[in-house]
Amino acid sequence: MLLGDILRKNARRETFGDKTALIFGERTWSYATLNAYANRIANSLLGLGVAKGDRVAVLGRNSDVYVAIYFALAKLGAIMAPVNFWYRAEELRYTLDQSGSRWLLTETRFAAVVEAARSAIVAPLTTVWFDVTSTRLPDSKDPGNASPQRHGEDTENTETGFGGPYQVPRTPDPRPNTPVSASSVSSACLRGERNLSALIADSSDGEPAVAVSPEDPHIILYTSGTTGFPKGATFCHRAHFLHAVAWALQTGQTSDDVGVVVYPLFHTGGPDCLVLPHFLVGATVVVQDGADPAAILAAAERHRLTNIFCVPTVWRWILAELEKNPYDVSSVRRCLGSSDTLPPDLLSGILEHFDAEVRVTYGLTEAGCILTYSRLTRADRSTIHTVGKPHPLVELRIVDAAGHDVGPGEVGEIVARGPTLLDGYWKLPERTAETLAGGWLHSGDLGRFDADGSVIIAGRLKDLIVSGGEKIYPIEVEKLLRQHPRVRDAALVGVPDQEWGQAVLAVVVPEPGATLSADEVIEFVRGRLAGYKRPRYVEFVDALPVTTATGKVQKNVLRERFGAKYRR
Repeated sequence: MLLGDILRKNARRETFGDKTALIFGERTWSYATLNAYANRIANSLLGLGVAKGDRVAVLGRNSDVYVAIYFALAKLGAIMAPVNFWYRAEELRYTLDQSGSRWLLTETRFAAVVEAARSAIVAPLTTVWFDVTSTRLPDSKDPGNASPQRHGEDTENTETGFGGPYQVPRTPDPRPNTPVSASSVSSACLRGERNLSALIADSSDGEPAVAVSPEDPHIILYTSGTTGFPKGATFCHRAHFLHAVAWALQTGQTSDDVGVVVYPLFHTGGPDCLVLPHFLVGATVVVQDGADPAAILAAAERHRLTNIFCVPTVWRWILAELEKNPYDVSSVRRCLGSSDTLPPDLLSGILEHFDAEVRVTYGLTEAGCILTYSRLTRADRSTIHTVGKPHPLVELRIVDAAGHDVGPGEVGEIVARGPTLLDGYWKLPERTAETLAGGWLHSGDLGRFDADGSVIIAGRLKDLIVSGGEKIYPIEVEKLLRQHPRVRDAALVGVPDQEWGQAVLAVVVPEPGATLSADEVIEFVRGRLAGYKRPRYVEFVDALPVTTATGKVQKNVLRERFGAKYRR
């Protein structure tokens, strides 16, 4: 159950050695060439002094190099600390300090933010630079597997220019992490730093001689940190290996599958829901740097994708693109979504354009990623209101504040246990004990079981609104508001109210060009839900604030923005 063994075993000629493992831009890697490249990286880092248990931070956009680094560190027994590429200098500094990383592997385009972060770090930090535009291997001991094959014309891959994981590339990139000149990177290397391409030039492509155990930690995944700084969820090899097994079994993946990585690779959704499950069965992965719907659909047509996995927001972009331009998506067999149940109109749109099953999932970083799966088809949409049932490796319960199981159909906190969960938060024993109280992962999510045993999400525990003693679950009202023909999106938050404790505020995004009043929004809810659930206040915004990795609405931002206005 070692992650590095997935690649090692698939690289053998009698398994999947010559089969395409990875495609990025115009570069195509077989399992054998990708394994050789990962080994060269691992052995070069071993030569630098990286040892088993060392934390190694990695900062980069989605690329084939990033995937190779992921497996190289797994083979070394080093602990990878992926860095959110949207981070500013202070956030990068925090990640390096909190994880205790003394090694940083970073793309050259992030030189500015890296330099700013390092100026505030006291402990020694060795930086290794890499450039995803030039990754060809030197001659290997096996000439037939020396370099990645070219897909299409023999030209170097160019910058994608994607602005972010869920930002259409035409939008200007607001990050301060701008590309830097080759001379500035060369100057950095002259100050005692390293360049990955140079390091692997004389490195062995043999398996690194490091004894790694399935229980050894392999990665620290930093949560989105909506309250304070992010927490580092730590996982062992065994946990993520078993999660990949569960994903492959639940979705029925085989070696004939071709999946596309849209999620950022620093996020659990990229490696744990795409790369590892596909590699586990010898399937092919297409890596995209961003979520441009045209690029996703072009990849579906060109590479005959069978699996597309993304959040509902991106699915809407894909459907909008299909309405404008024709693409051959006949190869797609599974359309997978995360973060929330799919609204009926979105499900209908997906099933109209794709002759595929739709899988809706629920999970969280601390769960190893996914806990439940549902399956929807053109013929059977009966579970559309749910996120499905737990996969076979985990147990789920719905509990009250005292940790007791709630009654059938009652709402409570979703808790889980099983071998795919985190070991704990890195260097945060008190938060670990709180989150894993009683041996169960406390998700902070509210839900209930329906009569069939499927899970229905009721919202976040911290987002629960209590007005006059009555509990209001925002997700119920939000789903209703999205049915209004002039409402594109909506979020509910509680704002202070002297008489009732909290009052309901609806933050609404109107459809482009639509006119909508607060009274119309409130009236739409009246008569459809109990009176105490009706919004008292309405604010209109152009867009809701969302996390860059998952597209989830940041309700803490809305509470901070509007809370003072309504405090009385």
